Amino acid sequence: MLTTRRSVRAGLIGFGIGRFYAAALRSLHLYYPELPAVDLVAIATASAASGLQAVRQLDLKRHTTDYRELLASDDLDLVVIASPNYLHHDMMLRALRTNMAIYLDKPLANNLAEARDVLRTAQETGRDAQMIFELRYCPALQLARRVVDTGRLGRVYAFRSVYFRSSYIDPGKPLRWKGSLAQSGAGVLNDYAPHSIDLILWLVGKPDRVTAQLRTFITQRPTSVGGTDRVPIETDDHMIAQLAMPDGGIGTIEAGRLITGCVNDLSLEIYGSEGSLRWNLAEPNSLYFADRKMAADERGWLKIPTNERFPDSALPGNDLPLGMMRLHIAGLADFLRRTIDRQPYDPNLEQGLRVQAVIEAVAQAAHAGEWIDVMDG
Repeated sequence: MLTTRRSVRAGLIGFGIGRFYAAALRSLHLYYPELPAVDLVAIATASAASGLQAVRQLDLKRHTTDYRELLASDDLDLVVIASPNYLHHDMMLRALRTNMAIYLDKPLANNLAEARDVLRTAQETGRDAQMIFELRYCPALQLARRVVDTGRLGRVYAFRSVYFRSSYIDPGKPLRWKGSLAQSGAGVLNDYAPHSIDLILWLVGKPDRVTAQLRTFITQRPTSVGGTDRVPIETDDHMIAQLAMPDGGIGTIEAGRLITGCVNDLSLEIYGSEGSLRWNLAEPNSLYFADRKMAADERGWLKIPTNERFPDSALPGNDLPLGMMRLHIAGLADFLRRTIDRQPYDPNLEQGLRVQAVIEAVAQAAHAGEWIDVMDG
């Protein structure tokens, strides 16, 4: 049992973003010494070459190119699934039939049908998993949640979230599986937008209806770096969606991967009858809050420094600036603590399904050119 061990044994599936999670796992015990240390044991990768690289870089005991072999291991307590989107469904169906605790990168699946299938299997097996929505652990957004929960915004009139990057601005950069609709499910809609969608669901609520547009600006890309062969790109470079809420509130979510000047820029704004919130990943250490109760000539944006306010962390740092790695460490700590204490995961697969339902509605709305109802999932 995890509760009686001084260390837990972890496996990884995927060595792209997976190496990021490996670094966070290795750091957990330093920040949260009450939690067991994590022993990274094995990894499953797409190729033997990347597996050997992972073993050397991460000091793992073994690697495999067959994720089923890893999931059949009897010496692993937990697994982090950080594979391409199209593999999530099959991997989750198999992982849910093991005894391993599961930490799953977004999105839950390639589409809503697959996501429903995963949740159905989880219910049949009496299992669950924790979704990786690391932005929820940002101290500024944790404060935003408390402000919303205490009613200080009043009725939410409007909101906006934008996630812009320049990661594929070079038309000579291959998209690999992210250019294939069958493998990625969508472009930025299933890659960047899930972060914004989850934050809106978490802080504002579920929309009733959506309308949207998708654009693919670079319609062909090379199959390899420096290659001359071109393949058609089937996924969106840019998306914008308008969301209508049950109480009449309205907002937008926009994401793009061809935005010059934007390295990793995600912003969130929520405007209510009694107050407003504003936050940006480029300035993650502060939350901006405007309070209607202030005198009219003093009413404006109050900048609240939040930095590394992780009250359950052993390492000091409330006055230190925040980095993305710290959010992943906090998310993994929450996952491990919930696993050990046998508490429900949050965010769990059901919440991942809700995000997928919004993604599906946005895709349908963009195709139909009209408002589409958001299904319950």
